[in-house]
Amino acid sequence: MWEMKDKARLEEKQTEHRELMDRFAEKIVERRLTAPAILFLESIKPLSFLGNQALVFFQPIVHTVFAFKTYDEITEILEDRENLEYLLTKVEELEAAEKRKQREEKKRRKEARDAARTLEEGNHEQ
Repeated sequence: MWEMKDKARLEEKQTEHRELMDRFAEKIVERRLTAPAILFLESIKPLSFLGNQALVFFQPIVHTVFAFKTYDEITEILEDRENLEYLLTKVEELEAAEKRKQREEKKRRKEARDAARTLEEGNHEQ
């Protein structure tokens, strides 16, 4: 019985962590910080547990100065390297989607310009 509750709570926590990482990934892509973020995340991946322990150590100090609602979640996220890998993958997916969107928009603008030019040339010939 307790195992089922613990498993459900663990899945709920994981879902919350994923939502937080998704929002963070969206902010990274919005601000066009994909390359620095990927470089940073790849370089700290081997040290994620150590970073987690540092956050736990400084938690009382940070909480007295700042009111971070998500601070505890961040420390939990850094415990597991798979979470960093998920964040990296999400950032890369969002960046790829953004680039596709930009290419499609550029293609639409080019087609609109070409159509306008064709129309202008047709008007000049008459």
